[in-house]
Amino acid sequence: MQKRGLTEVGVCRAPVKITFTLLLAGLMCGLSGELAAETEEGVFGNLRVGFIHAEDDAGDETDGSAIGGKLGYVSPSWKGLSAGATFYTTGELFDDENGDFFSSENGSYSILGEAYLQGELANTQLRIGRFELDTPHADTDDIRMVPNTFQGLLLSNSDLPATTLYLTHLEKWAGVDADIPESFNEMNGDDGVTAVGAVYEGVEQLAVQGWYYHGSDFAKLLYLEALYESDDFSVGLQFGSQTDDSSDESRPDGDVWGITGSYTLSDLTLIAAFNDVSGTVTNGFGGGPYFTSADDHTIDGVEDQQAVALGIEYAGVEALKVGVLHVDFDEGANETDYYGVYEFNDRLAMELIYTDMHEDGDFVRLMTNYGF
Repeated sequence: MQKRGLTEVGVCRAPVKITFTLLLAGLMCGLSGELAAETEEGVFGNLRVGFIHAEDDAGDETDGSAIGGKLGYVSPSWKGLSAGATFYTTGELFDDENGDFFSSENGSYSILGEAYLQGELANTQLRIGRFELDTPHADTDDIRMVPNTFQGLLLSNSDLPATTLYLTHLEKWAGVDADIPESFNEMNGDDGVTAVGAVYEGVEQLAVQGWYYHGSDFAKLLYLEALYESDDFSVGLQFGSQTDDSSDESRPDGDVWGITGSYTLSDLTLIAAFNDVSGTVTNGFGGGPYFTSADDHTIDGVEDQQAVALGIEYAGVEALKVGVLHVDFDEGANETDYYGVYEFNDRLAMELIYTDMHEDGDFVRLMTNYGF
């Protein structure tokens, strides 16, 4: 079973501007995954504390605890030009046996994850440098201490009604899913990854997006998604087609489709999702976009995988949400996630999650986040 964030090449399923997956979305208040282009000028950041206790399939136990966060600044615009920078850090509190919060050597680290120049002309924006980005196959996956950030360029245009077009070329990345989280390293060797995308929101309560990625000697990735949301229910469809572009046929090659839906009755929300893979598919550079992604396991990297997800969430107590999500994988270990989120106010929230990966082990994670 492939674990999320450990793909060969690499779904913050936190709220994002251009990713519409549902399951476990938005558990941590203030875990921003939106395009940094939409960040208001001035100082922003968060303070984050995390604890994790894990037991693997052999019964070995590890603990980790960290304090960190980010501090960023976006300059005022001058004749359409602006700049931004964000400093990220994570430091050991009591234990560092579990490396989820730390560097490739299980140590504290700090990194200048964002440092960019941006130009804006009419409805077109160009960003060059390092930045946060959330697309289906390249995303922040902000579920630990330091998210993924990318180095390259991002061009967006919103001339067409209710439509935003994107062009991006990514050369390097760092963060939670990278092999070396504490420094920027090449994505796909010297070639990087180029992507084009379109997001359409011209129909009330409906969001549609399509993306195409190309990494030379890696793969070609096509991704399509539509999500309809009302006050009481939602339904989503997704399709992906991935073609191996390597000389030794070692990269992902397959198709995937999925359907998801939710229904809210008073304070209770029921969630269901299904994914079916023909061949193999990858998450890409981050958590991946698939509807059945659990907190740890996804359909990534498993040939002809199928997954069914069922969940329930209760929000009948003010500021508190509790829920359970079970994902049954046709191949490999299943996963059951039990979670609770308490929002003290608009800036401060706490998340507790117990992830039971059945024969693969389990872990408990407690995260507290204060955003400003």
